[in-house]
Amino acid sequence: MSLQDIKNLKVNLENKILESDQVMIMPHKSADFDAIASSIGMSLISQELKKDNHIVIGDAIYDLDHGVQNIIEDIKNSHSIICVDDYEGKKTKDTLNILCDVNKPKLTYVQNFDKDHLAIIDHHDKDSETFDAAIEHIDTTVSSTSEMLVCLLGAYKIHIPANIANILLTGILLDTNRLSKNVSRDTMKAVTKLLEKGASMDKAGEFFTEDFNSDRRVQELVSSTKFLNYTTAVIKAGEDKEYTKEELAKAADYLLRYKVDAAYAIGNIGNGIISISARSKESVNVGDVMRELGGGGNQFSGATKLEGTTIEETEKKLQKIILPYYSVKTVP
Repeated sequence: MSLQDIKNLKVNLENKILESDQVMIMPHKSADFDAIASSIGMSLISQELKKDNHIVIGDAIYDLDHGVQNIIEDIKNSHSIICVDDYEGKKTKDTLNILCDVNKPKLTYVQNFDKDHLAIIDHHDKDSETFDAAIEHIDTTVSSTSEMLVCLLGAYKIHIPANIANILLTGILLDTNRLSKNVSRDTMKAVTKLLEKGASMDKAGEFFTEDFNSDRRVQELVSSTKFLNYTTAVIKAGEDKEYTKEELAKAADYLLRYKVDAAYAIGNIGNGIISISARSKESVNVGDVMRELGGGGNQFSGATKLEGTTIEETEKKLQKIILPYYSVKTVP
């Protein structure tokens, strides 16, 4: 984000917040570290402007990633967390809705907004499905929405408590695969600022700590990896096993430690839904690949969900897209 972009966003957002009666802040479905951290950062801004605000979580808390659950537990006394039913009961015609780390209806639990009372802060690609909003700041060049919020908080000169600094750091670490991809000079400036505010790599890393069973499941996925070509890895889970989207994403991320340009993890996430989580380094835009399968994302991260199909059929669909897309000879 350029300095002018930050200034413009600050002014426009502040005007919208001040003219509203309350602010509802919404991360995407199955909120991850970046989504929840940027939402908390936006809540800090609303608090600074003396505006009543709530973070709306559509998932049951126990269905979220273990680390996200710990973050919510950490901030529940200083920030209001409500469910979608509470949102429906509290919203008014003058409520400002702010989407963090998301810009499409299929990824949110609330899907109908008045354009004049909607703001979007995100780093994922926009397309024809993206919400129409009065304020739209979508910048795919930044590492994460958390990085954007660090810049915004700095523009407002808002004090960032040490625990919130740690949480924002987790958002950046997640979407950069622990600072190993999509890292710019501005990303490192944001990380440095958070460290100066009391964050630490060790404390932020504690949110990533897996429970034993989940870690074993991720390693099971990784062990089923095969290569479609020299630099493209695909994980295909067993048809009879069920995984979470977060476990699929972690398995795909894990493969980027090796000489892999792109990794795709395919698995059953329940209710007859097959999901693909895709991750890449710099040379492959996995968001484009996922869009061809009805999903989305950006250059470094993407996902899609398919119904009425099998893992085997999904893998074949993915192969038909990947092989011509990269034009790389497959490994015998």
